[in-house]
Amino acid sequence: METRFRKYRSEDFLPVRDFLVANYRAFEYPVNWDLVRWNYARYFCAPMLGAWGCDETAEVFPDTTRRKSMEAVRLWEESIGVWVDEKEEIAGLVCPDEYVPWHPAFGQAFLQRRPDYEHLLADMLAYAQQTFVGEGVTRIYVGTHDGALEAAATRRGFLRDEQPCLYCMEYDLSNVPEPDLPQGYRFQSMAEDNDLQKRRKVFGLSFKHMDPNEWPTVFSYEELQRAPDYRKDLDVVVVGPDGEYVACTVGWVDIYNKIATLEPVGALQLGMGREVVMEGLRRVAALGAEVARVDSDLKYYEVIGYKKKFPIYRWVKKA
Repeated sequence: METRFRKYRSEDFLPVRDFLVANYRAFEYPVNWDLVRWNYARYFCAPMLGAWGCDETAEVFPDTTRRKSMEAVRLWEESIGVWVDEKEEIAGLVCPDEYVPWHPAFGQAFLQRRPDYEHLLADMLAYAQQTFVGEGVTRIYVGTHDGALEAAATRRGFLRDEQPCLYCMEYDLSNVPEPDLPQGYRFQSMAEDNDLQKRRKVFGLSFKHMDPNEWPTVFSYEELQRAPDYRKDLDVVVVGPDGEYVACTVGWVDIYNKIATLEPVGALQLGMGREVVMEGLRRVAALGAEVARVDSDLKYYEVIGYKKKFPIYRWVKKA
Protein backbone atom coordinates (compact mmCIF):
# COMPACT_ATOMS: atom_id res chain seq x y z
CA MET A 1 0.00 0.00 0.00
CA GLU A 2 2.02 2.88 -1.31
CA THR A 3 1.38 6.37 -0.01
CA ARG A 4 2.84 9.80 -0.46
CA PHE A 5 2.87 12.82 1.80
CA ARG A 6 1.68 16.27 0.84
CA LYS A 7 0.51 19.41 2.59
CA TYR A 8 -3.17 20.11 3.10
CA ARG A 9 -5.01 22.35 0.62
CA SER A 10 -8.19 24.35 1.25
CA GLU A 11 -10.09 22.19 -1.22
CA ASP A 12 -9.31 19.15 0.95
CA PHE A 13 -11.86 20.17 3.58
CA LEU A 14 -14.76 18.09 2.27
CA PRO A 15 -12.60 15.07 1.27
CA VAL A 16 -11.19 15.02 4.82
CA ARG A 17 -14.70 15.34 6.26
CA ASP A 18 -15.80 12.38 4.14
CA PHE A 19 -12.70 10.41 5.17
CA LEU A 20 -13.51 10.97 8.84
CA VAL A 21 -17.14 9.93 8.38
CA ALA A 22 -16.20 6.80 6.42
CA ASN A 23 -13.65 5.67 9.01
CA TYR A 24 -15.33 6.72 12.25
CA ARG A 25 -16.76 3.24 12.90
CA ALA A 26 -13.85 1.37 11.31
CA PHE A 27 -12.37 0.72 14.75
CA GLU A 28 -13.87 -0.94 17.83
CA TYR A 29 -14.02 2.49 19.45
CA PRO A 30 -13.28 5.77 17.65
CA VAL A 31 -9.62 6.73 17.16
CA ASN A 32 -10.32 9.59 14.73
CA TRP A 33 -12.18 12.85 15.03
CA ASP A 34 -15.82 12.98 14.09
CA LEU A 35 -17.05 15.46 11.50
CA VAL A 36 -18.02 17.90 14.26
CA ARG A 37 -14.53 18.62 15.48
CA TRP A 38 -13.25 19.01 11.92
CA ASN A 39 -15.97 21.57 11.13
CA TYR A 40 -15.54 23.36 14.43
CA ALA A 41 -11.74 23.63 14.27
CA ARG A 42 -11.77 25.30 10.85
CA TYR A 43 -14.96 27.32 10.98
CA PHE A 44 -15.04 28.49 14.60
CA CYS A 45 -11.88 27.86 16.61
CA ALA A 46 -9.47 29.30 14.05
CA PRO A 47 -11.43 32.46 13.19
CA MET A 48 -12.47 33.00 16.81
CA LEU A 49 -8.98 32.75 18.29
CA GLY A 50 -7.37 34.49 15.34
CA ALA A 51 -9.26 37.66 16.15
CA TRP A 52 -6.72 38.19 18.95
CA GLY A 53 -3.82 37.71 16.56
CA CYS A 54 -1.38 34.95 15.61
CA ASP A 55 1.62 36.06 17.66
CA GLU A 56 3.10 34.66 20.87
CA THR A 57 0.95 36.99 22.98
CA ALA A 58 -2.76 37.60 22.52
CA GLU A 59 -3.83 41.12 21.70
CA VAL A 60 -6.03 42.97 24.19
CA PHE A 61 -8.73 43.92 21.71
CA PRO A 62 -10.04 41.57 19.03
CA ASP A 63 -9.92 42.41 15.35
CA THR A 64 -13.58 42.75 14.40
CA THR A 65 -12.82 42.54 10.68
CA ARG A 66 -12.08 39.25 8.96
CA ARG A 67 -8.36 39.85 8.34
CA LYS A 68 -6.71 38.36 11.43
CA SER A 69 -9.31 35.60 11.70
CA MET A 70 -8.59 34.46 8.16
CA GLU A 71 -4.86 34.67 8.84
CA ALA A 72 -5.44 32.13 11.62
CA VAL A 73 -7.41 29.91 9.25
CA ARG A 74 -4.47 29.94 6.82
CA LEU A 75 -2.07 29.16 9.66
CA TRP A 76 -4.25 26.21 10.69
CA GLU A 77 -4.48 24.91 7.12
CA GLU A 78 -0.76 25.27 6.43
CA SER A 79 0.12 23.17 9.48
CA ILE A 80 -1.80 20.06 8.35
CA GLY A 81 -0.04 17.09 6.82
CA VAL A 82 -1.85 14.60 4.56
CA TRP A 83 -0.98 11.09 3.35
CA VAL A 84 -2.72 9.85 0.21
CA ASP A 85 -2.79 6.42 -1.41
CA GLU A 86 -2.14 5.50 -5.05
CA LYS A 87 -5.67 6.63 -5.94
CA GLU A 88 -5.04 10.03 -4.30
CA GLU A 89 -7.54 9.15 -1.58
CA ILE A 90 -6.75 10.22 1.98
CA ALA A 91 -5.13 7.52 4.10
CA GLY A 92 -4.19 9.68 7.07
CA LEU A 93 -3.57 13.19 8.31
CA VAL A 94 -2.12 15.09 11.24
CA CYS A 95 -3.92 18.26 12.27
CA PRO A 96 -4.22 20.69 15.17
CA ASP A 97 -7.28 21.82 17.05
CA GLU A 98 -6.90 25.30 18.57
CA TYR A 99 -3.88 26.64 16.72
CA VAL A 100 -2.56 30.12 17.41
CA PRO A 101 0.82 30.53 19.17
CA TRP A 102 -0.55 32.37 22.22
CA HIS A 103 -3.13 29.69 23.05
CA PRO A 104 -2.35 26.95 25.64
CA ALA A 105 -3.42 24.27 23.13
CA PHE A 106 -0.65 25.25 20.69
CA GLY A 107 1.55 22.17 20.30
CA GLN A 108 -1.28 19.62 20.30
CA ALA A 109 -1.45 17.21 17.37
CA PHE A 110 -4.24 14.83 16.40
CA LEU A 111 -3.61 11.79 14.21
CA GLN A 112 -6.35 10.51 11.90
CA ARG A 113 -6.00 7.30 9.87
CA ARG A 114 -7.62 4.46 8.00
CA PRO A 115 -7.38 1.12 9.84
CA ASP A 116 -5.28 -0.52 7.14
CA TYR A 117 -2.63 2.22 7.22
CA GLU A 118 -1.32 1.95 10.76
CA HIS A 119 2.20 1.64 9.35
CA LEU A 120 1.98 5.41 8.75
CA LEU A 121 1.88 6.19 12.47
CA ALA A 122 5.68 6.52 12.82
CA ASP A 123 5.81 9.10 10.01
CA MET A 124 2.74 10.85 11.38
CA LEU A 125 4.29 11.16 14.82
CA ALA A 126 7.52 12.46 13.29
CA TYR A 127 5.54 15.09 11.40
CA ALA A 128 3.70 16.03 14.61
CA GLN A 129 7.01 16.53 16.41
CA GLN A 130 8.37 18.70 13.61
CA THR A 131 5.25 20.82 13.25
CA PHE A 132 3.37 21.05 16.53
CA VAL A 133 5.50 22.27 19.41
CA GLY A 134 4.21 24.43 22.25
CA GLU A 135 6.32 25.36 25.29
CA GLY A 136 8.96 22.90 24.12
CA VAL A 137 6.72 19.83 23.87
CA THR A 138 4.44 18.01 21.44
CA ARG A 139 1.21 16.60 22.87
CA ILE A 140 -1.01 13.89 21.45
CA TYR A 141 -4.14 12.22 22.88
CA VAL A 142 -4.76 8.49 22.82
CA GLY A 143 -7.69 6.36 23.97
CA THR A 144 -6.72 3.27 25.96
CA HIS A 145 -8.16 0.99 23.25
CA ASP A 146 -5.77 2.34 20.58
CA GLY A 147 -2.89 -0.07 21.07
CA ALA A 148 -1.29 0.71 17.71
CA LEU A 149 -0.87 4.41 18.49
CA GLU A 150 0.23 3.68 22.06
CA ALA A 151 2.97 1.39 20.72
CA ALA A 152 4.09 3.86 18.05
CA ALA A 153 4.17 6.72 20.56
CA THR A 154 6.21 4.64 23.02
CA ARG A 155 8.76 3.81 20.33
CA ARG A 156 9.21 7.50 19.55
CA GLY A 157 9.78 8.38 23.20
CA PHE A 158 6.41 9.90 24.08
CA LEU A 159 5.49 9.57 27.75
CA ARG A 160 1.93 9.05 28.97
CA ASP A 161 0.51 11.13 31.82
CA GLU A 162 -0.36 9.13 34.93
CA GLN A 163 -4.03 10.12 34.91
CA PRO A 164 -6.50 10.43 32.01
CA CYS A 165 -7.29 13.96 30.93
CA LEU A 166 -10.61 13.17 29.22
CA TYR A 167 -13.22 10.49 28.85
CA CYS A 168 -15.27 9.58 25.81
CA MET A 169 -18.85 9.78 27.05
CA GLU A 170 -22.10 8.64 25.42
CA TYR A 171 -25.78 9.40 25.80
CA ASP A 172 -28.31 6.84 24.56
CA LEU A 173 -30.85 8.79 22.51
CA SER A 174 -33.60 6.19 22.71
CA ASN A 175 -35.26 7.86 25.68
CA VAL A 176 -34.52 11.58 26.12
CA PRO A 177 -36.57 13.29 28.87
CA GLU A 178 -39.28 15.79 28.09
CA PRO A 179 -38.62 19.54 28.59
CA ASP A 180 -38.79 20.96 32.09
CA LEU A 181 -38.38 24.69 31.58
CA PRO A 182 -39.68 27.13 34.21
CA GLN A 183 -42.60 29.34 33.25
CA GLY A 184 -41.51 32.25 31.09
CA TYR A 185 -38.53 30.43 29.53
CA ARG A 186 -38.49 28.95 26.05
CA PHE A 187 -36.23 27.25 23.54
CA GLN A 188 -35.23 29.02 20.38
CA SER A 189 -32.78 28.34 17.57
CA MET A 190 -30.72 30.57 15.32
CA ALA A 191 -33.05 29.51 12.50
CA GLU A 192 -35.78 31.51 14.23
CA ASP A 193 -33.77 34.56 15.28
CA ASN A 194 -30.18 34.79 14.07
CA ASP A 195 -29.10 37.39 16.65
CA LEU A 196 -25.31 36.97 16.65
CA GLN A 197 -24.78 39.70 19.23
CA LYS A 198 -26.87 37.84 21.78
CA ARG A 199 -25.26 34.56 20.73
CA ARG A 200 -21.72 35.80 21.32
CA LYS A 201 -22.80 37.35 24.62
CA VAL A 202 -24.26 34.15 26.12
CA PHE A 203 -21.21 32.18 24.97
CA GLY A 204 -18.78 34.66 26.50
CA LEU A 205 -20.59 35.04 29.80
CA SER A 206 -21.11 31.28 30.11
CA PHE A 207 -17.35 30.79 30.08
CA LYS A 208 -16.77 33.53 32.68
CA HIS A 209 -15.63 36.22 30.26
CA MET A 210 -17.29 39.35 31.59
CA ASP A 211 -15.51 41.75 29.20
CA PRO A 212 -17.18 41.91 25.76
CA ASN A 213 -13.71 42.23 24.27
CA GLU A 214 -13.19 38.59 25.28
CA TRP A 215 -16.30 37.28 23.53
CA PRO A 216 -16.19 35.61 20.09
CA THR A 217 -16.54 38.14 17.31
CA VAL A 218 -19.59 38.34 15.09
CA PHE A 219 -17.39 37.28 12.17
CA SER A 220 -16.41 34.05 13.94
CA TYR A 221 -20.10 33.16 14.21
CA GLU A 222 -20.66 34.07 10.59
CA GLU A 223 -17.85 31.67 9.70
CA LEU A 224 -19.34 28.96 11.92
CA GLN A 225 -22.61 29.27 10.05
CA ARG A 226 -20.74 28.67 6.79
CA ALA A 227 -19.51 25.26 8.00
CA PRO A 228 -20.86 22.50 5.73
CA ASP A 229 -22.41 20.51 8.58
CA TYR A 230 -23.68 23.42 10.69
CA ARG A 231 -27.46 23.77 11.03
CA LYS A 232 -29.13 26.85 12.46
CA ASP A 233 -32.02 24.76 13.76
CA LEU A 234 -29.56 22.83 15.94
CA ASP A 235 -27.90 25.98 17.32
CA VAL A 236 -30.18 26.17 20.33
CA VAL A 237 -30.57 28.71 23.12
CA VAL A 238 -32.81 29.10 26.14
CA VAL A 239 -34.49 32.51 26.19
CA GLY A 240 -35.38 33.99 29.56
CA PRO A 241 -38.46 36.09 30.44
CA ASP A 242 -36.54 39.29 29.61
CA GLY A 243 -35.63 38.06 26.13
CA GLU A 244 -31.96 37.44 26.97
CA TYR A 245 -30.27 34.15 26.18
CA VAL A 246 -29.41 32.19 29.34
CA ALA A 247 -28.02 28.95 27.86
CA CYS A 248 -26.67 27.72 24.55
CA THR A 249 -25.34 24.73 22.65
CA VAL A 250 -24.74 23.63 19.06
CA GLY A 251 -25.98 20.25 17.89
CA TRP A 252 -24.24 18.38 15.06
CA VAL A 253 -25.33 15.17 13.36
CA ASP A 254 -23.45 12.55 11.38
CA ILE A 255 -26.38 10.77 9.74
CA TYR A 256 -24.17 8.12 8.13
CA ASN A 257 -22.89 6.93 11.53
CA LYS A 258 -26.07 7.92 13.43
CA ILE A 259 -24.07 9.85 16.02
CA ALA A 260 -24.43 13.38 17.31
CA THR A 261 -22.49 15.88 19.38
CA LEU A 262 -23.65 18.85 21.41
CA GLU A 263 -20.75 21.14 22.07
CA PRO A 264 -19.93 23.55 23.48
CA VAL A 265 -22.55 23.98 26.21
CA GLY A 266 -22.88 27.20 28.15
CA ALA A 267 -25.36 28.43 30.77
CA LEU A 268 -25.85 31.46 32.97
CA GLN A 269 -28.48 29.99 35.30
CA LEU A 270 -28.53 26.79 37.31
CA GLY A 271 -30.32 23.98 35.51
CA MET A 272 -30.46 25.74 32.14
CA GLY A 273 -27.39 23.90 30.85
CA ARG A 274 -29.14 20.57 31.31
CA GLU A 275 -32.29 21.88 29.66
CA VAL A 276 -30.52 23.20 26.57
CA VAL A 277 -28.59 19.92 26.23
CA MET A 278 -31.78 17.86 26.49
CA GLU A 279 -33.46 20.01 23.86
CA GLY A 280 -30.46 19.54 21.60
CA LEU A 281 -30.56 15.79 22.19
CA ARG A 282 -34.25 15.66 21.32
CA ARG A 283 -33.57 17.49 18.07
CA VAL A 284 -30.67 15.30 16.95
CA ALA A 285 -32.60 12.15 17.88
CA ALA A 286 -35.47 13.32 15.68
CA LEU A 287 -33.00 13.50 12.79
CA GLY A 288 -31.95 9.86 13.20
CA ALA A 289 -29.01 9.97 15.60
CA GLU A 290 -28.91 7.02 17.99
CA VAL A 291 -26.15 8.13 20.35
CA ALA A 292 -24.56 11.43 21.36
CA ARG A 293 -20.87 11.58 22.26
CA VAL A 294 -18.53 14.07 23.86
CA ASP A 295 -14.91 13.98 25.01
CA SER A 296 -14.75 15.75 28.35
CA ASP A 297 -13.45 15.68 31.90
CA LEU A 298 -16.50 17.44 33.32
CA LYS A 299 -18.57 15.61 35.94
CA TYR A 300 -21.51 17.64 34.61
CA TYR A 301 -22.03 15.27 31.68
CA GLU A 302 -22.29 12.24 33.95
CA VAL A 303 -24.77 14.05 36.18
CA ILE A 304 -27.14 14.67 33.25
CA GLY A 305 -26.93 11.09 31.99
CA TYR A 306 -23.85 10.58 29.83
CA LYS A 307 -21.93 7.33 30.45
CA LYS A 308 -18.15 6.96 30.35
CA LYS A 309 -16.96 4.63 27.58
CA PHE A 310 -13.17 4.86 27.77
CA PRO A 311 -10.44 7.16 29.12
CA ILE A 312 -8.18 9.32 26.95
CA TYR A 313 -4.61 10.05 28.00
CA ARG A 314 -2.23 12.80 27.03
CA TRP A 315 1.18 11.69 25.72
CA VAL A 316 4.03 14.21 25.72
CA LYS A 317 7.41 14.37 23.96
CA LYS A 318 9.96 17.12 24.51
CA ALA A 319 11.18 18.82 21.36
